[in-house]
Amino acid sequence: MGQRLKGSHNEARNYALKLLNYRSRSKKEMCERLEKKGFDSGQINGAIKFLEDTGLLKDSVVAQELFRNASERKYLGRKGIEMFLNKRGIDRELIRDTLSSHTWEMEKEAALKLLQKKLKTLKKYPGNVVRRRLWGMLQRRGFSADIINKTVQSIADKKT
Repeated sequence: MGQRLKGSHNEARNYALKLLNYRSRSKKEMCERLEKKGFDSGQINGAIKFLEDTGLLKDSVVAQELFRNASERKYLGRKGIEMFLNKRGIDRELIRDTLSSHTWEMEKEAALKLLQKKLKTLKKYPGNVVRRRLWGMLQRRGFSADIINKTVQSIADKKT
């Protein structure tokens, strides 16, 4: 546990606001950070309530931001996005709701973009090595076997 602070509710609130200046956080992440800093449960609950009442702490908004980031920048598949959201403290029900808008086409597009980006670094390798590495990379990022097969095959078809 972190150092003990003076202990006012304002200090907990101000620290929480400072954390939100860096990036948005889930309720779970915020609680963990405040606890680590040494605030007690009353101060943490007061800061969380203040943030929720003012609309500064909304897990649904954080989940949508993370979903966009995971699919458009990190190029994660459905399972990868689910793990990413879970790691950031989003609850299962909200993850399921957030992923309800994730389509097969979106996942295939993300996989293709990632493969095209990665292919630039694999030019010197034989085709079977390239396919194996691409397959492994997509699998680690949470893409389904169906998506992996179709995208790796489409890349292989273009090369021949």
